[in-house]
Amino acid sequence: MSFTNHIKLASVEVYPLRASGGVSPNMTLGQMLVRPALLIKLVDADGCFGWGEIWSNFPPRANMHKANIVEDVFSTPLSKASFYDPAELIAFLRRKLSVYFLHIGQREVLEHILAGIDTAAWDLCLRKANVSFSEFMGIQPQAQCYASSLNREDLTKRLAKHIEFGQTDFKLKVGFEIGADTSFIDEAVQLLPQHSELMIDSNQSWDVAEATETLKKLEHFELLFAEEPIRADCPPNEWEQLANQTRIALAAGENLYGIAQFCAMAEAGVKYLQPDVAKWGGVSGALELAKQMPDDCQLWPHFMGTAVGQQAGLAISAAVGASSKCEMDVNENSLRSELCGDILAIQEGRAPLCNSPGLLIPPNEAALYKYHAATS
Repeated sequence: MSFTNHIKLASVEVYPLRASGGVSPNMTLGQMLVRPALLIKLVDADGCFGWGEIWSNFPPRANMHKANIVEDVFSTPLSKASFYDPAELIAFLRRKLSVYFLHIGQREVLEHILAGIDTAAWDLCLRKANVSFSEFMGIQPQAQCYASSLNREDLTKRLAKHIEFGQTDFKLKVGFEIGADTSFIDEAVQLLPQHSELMIDSNQSWDVAEATETLKKLEHFELLFAEEPIRADCPPNEWEQLANQTRIALAAGENLYGIAQFCAMAEAGVKYLQPDVAKWGGVSGALELAKQMPDDCQLWPHFMGTAVGQQAGLAISAAVGASSKCEMDVNENSLRSELCGDILAIQEGRAPLCNSPGLLIPPNEAALYKYHAATS
C-alpha cells in the first residue's frame, strides 16, 4: 500500500483551543481544570487539506508554546515541502530540524509536533487519493475501544453508560493511597458484568519497591494490566524486575519515543504497548511499531484529547486488528464531543471510523471559533 499523488504543500495553520466546564480525570499528575489542545492543518497547492493533533494536555498553556514553535520554526520548511507519503515528509522535517531541537533542549516537543504533522499528512494524502483510511487499508470501518479514566464520584453512572455501549474493558486512575485505591478497585469490580476486564493507571507515581508491594496487594483482582506503575524513564532492567515480581501484566508507551524504546520495554516484559498518536509517531509510527513489536505484545493506543486525535487513534486500532483496543476517556470533554460533530458513537464496544475520503472528519468552523484560544 502506497500513495501515488505528489503533494506540494502551500501552507500550515495552527488552531490552539481551550475548553472549560468539563470533567477532569482524577490523577496523580493533577487536575485538568481546562482542556487545552492544538490542532494543525496542512494545505497543499491545490487547496486539499489534512488535520492532525499535537499533544498539549499539560501544562495548561502548552498549546500556546507549541503553536508558536510551529509558526516560528516549521512554517517555512513545511510551506516548501513536497512528498508522496507521510513518512517521507516526517523524514525530511527530522533531517531539517532535529539538531535545532537538540540545541534548544526540546526533543520531545519536536516529537509531539511531528506526530501531529504525520496525522495531518495521512489525512491529506487520503483525501487527495479520494479514499477513506479503511478503504486504503482494506479493513472494516470500525475500531474496538475501552473506557478510560473513570472517576470514583460518578463511577456507577459512567460504568452503566459504557456497559450499555457494549464496552467490556475499563481503566481506573490510581496511585494515591493504597487503601483508597483498593477500595476504588473493589467498588468497580462489584459493578462490572461478567467477562469484563479492569485495568489501572498510576501515571508513574511509584518507585520499583512501591510498585512491587502495591501490585502484589492487588493481584487478587485479576487486573488485565497496570499502566505506568513506575517512571517511563526507569532503566529496562527495573521494568524487567517489576514484571518478574507480579502476575499483573505491565503497560506503557504514552511517554516513550521511538521504536527502539518500545522494543526495549517489550524485551523487559511490558506486554501492552501504548503509543499516543498525538505524542510520538503519529499514524506512521504506530503502524510501523505494530510490524516490529514481539508477537506476545499487544498494541493498545493511548489517547486523551480532542476528536481529531481520537479518530486517528481509533484508525490505528482498526488497522492493527482484533487484538487492539483504543483508549477513550469517559469524562465530559466538549473538544471530543463537539469539535467534529457526534462521530464517536460507540455500539457493541466499537466506534466508527470516518467513511468519507480522508483519515478523519474535520473539525467544524463553529467549534473552532467557539473554543479558540488566543496565542498572545
